[in-house]
Amino acid sequence: MVPVISRRALLRRLISTSALGAASAGGAFGYGNLLERHWIHVIRRDIFLPNLPEEMDGFRIAQLSDLHLEPWTTAEDIADAVKVTNELAPDLIVITGDFVTNSVKPAGRLAEVLAGLRAPHGVLGCMGNHDVWNQPATLSRFMAERQIEILRNQGLRLHTPKGTLFIAGLDSAWAGKPDVSPALRNWKPSEPLVLLAHEPDTADHVARSSLPALQLSGHTHGGQICFPFFSPIALHLPFWGKKYGHGHYQVGSLQLYVNRGIGCVGLPLRFACPPEVTEITLRFRPPGREAIQVNHPP
Repeated sequence: MVPVISRRALLRRLISTSALGAASAGGAFGYGNLLERHWIHVIRRDIFLPNLPEEMDGFRIAQLSDLHLEPWTTAEDIADAVKVTNELAPDLIVITGDFVTNSVKPAGRLAEVLAGLRAPHGVLGCMGNHDVWNQPATLSRFMAERQIEILRNQGLRLHTPKGTLFIAGLDSAWAGKPDVSPALRNWKPSEPLVLLAHEPDTADHVARSSLPALQLSGHTHGGQICFPFFSPIALHLPFWGKKYGHGHYQVGSLQLYVNRGIGCVGLPLRFACPPEVTEITLRFRPPGREAIQVNHPP
């Protein structure tokens, strides 16, 4: 016999269920806002880089991305990321764009915090779409005053005691005019090449040139809000970041690593997608090795 539920009892049950759902949603928001978005994870990857001299095996690059100082991300959050990065004692630090969010006004304060970064071969960066939308020349000036060089369709050669490494930085694909040719003007094809490009989906275009390079990107925030067994919420997979969400990919001859970033955009929370500092260890690939090892996202 099917039990009969009165209209009043049914209404009470619906209200109770709605309240429970709201409490759960509120708890998830509180967790993502107050806790997870402040828990920086260090992700370590060994990457075999073509043309890397055997003597440079073990050269380590720390990657930061998508700092997004203000409105949600504070200088204290970024100071925490600086501390985590310095504890890795990397050889080189790179920042793959989106230093700011809606204004260049906090760039001076940001540069002061980032001046605490320490690496023997310095700190380099590239432009993100938010940077290009907010007075990029001013941002570059603030960073240069703190010895942080922004490469905008430019490249430079790092000289180490064990060999050279060429670093090139592209302009934002979404907001600027990326151009590989001037960035690689002084690159020698026999040199190991690392490319800084904010938007990861540019890898498909770069790969058409068959460059034996490693591209480091950000932009996607890893989706920022993710749930088990589901793709990241589409709202947080931006233009030029819909194909390669986060982690390590092989795109033709090009390797791509996508960092989840430090800051937030749109909503001040992260769920199942904590902020990330990446430690990339470059590895020498002995002759005859058949394939480059790729660590796909977890």
